[in-house]
Amino acid sequence: MSYDRPAFGFPSLSPAIARLLLANAIVFVANMLLLGRLSDSASGQGGFWFAFSWEKSWDGYGLGLVRLVTYQFTHSFGSPMHFLLNALTLYFFGTMAEARLGYRGTFRLYVLGGIAGALLHLGIVALQGNANVNLVGASGSCYAFLLYATCMAPKSLVIFIIVPMQLWVLAALLVGLGIYGTFVEFATGFPGGVSHGAHLGGAALGYAAWRRGWFQDFVPFAYQQGLWARLRAAWLRRREQRHRQVREARELQLDEILAKVKAQGMTALTPAERAFLQKASEQARRQ
Repeated sequence: MSYDRPAFGFPSLSPAIARLLLANAIVFVANMLLLGRLSDSASGQGGFWFAFSWEKSWDGYGLGLVRLVTYQFTHSFGSPMHFLLNALTLYFFGTMAEARLGYRGTFRLYVLGGIAGALLHLGIVALQGNANVNLVGASGSCYAFLLYATCMAPKSLVIFIIVPMQLWVLAALLVGLGIYGTFVEFATGFPGGVSHGAHLGGAALGYAAWRRGWFQDFVPFAYQQGLWARLRAAWLRRREQRHRQVREARELQLDEILAKVKAQGMTALTPAERAFLQKASEQARRQ
């Protein structure tokens, strides 16, 4: 797909973005079934299981740092639009970025863009005196893809609500709103709604990734194997090795029995050896 010319269109869903969208959807459904415990507090009965904050990062002697990743796939229970808007951003700008980043590079930008967003969010809320504001959502990663795609094709046409505009205008508008929102937070206190710091952190990494040429993966998707494919291939190799060992053992036993028949005659065979020889004969006829 070419993004060099200003034109409207719907991109084809790329492999990495398809998997990222599926992962976000699965976590969203799980959060729904758990009544929001992954992202929010469940009526004072605990919650925020996948959310990121300074305090939760040290749960389990530092194992809580895994929330730097889990929060990126978790969206607010009470705001399905949060999930929908991020999914649309991933679809439009993530697929565009994947054309250059490749399969594995797209995953890297998603995860590291989210981590960059979480760290800037943490720094901003800490300066405001509240480092334990919980963070959920893929917005940091989405802003990373937005800026990367903008650097790829700044003059591509997009529709923002109902207004057509070039992509660089949209990116400048959203980043500008994030900067202004951060200023308002420092002026009035953190409102606890939108984390502009996460947006700006992801945007900064997306821009840096473009400028520095980070994360690009030049191996075509058709030649890459995912984790499941690698595990299945390893299992098939082990199974074939076991079957080969069994065949070799049977052939050796058959050779020993035939040598015994040649030297001593059929009457020298034990009942077990006769049964083995008969079974081997039947298998040979079937084959």
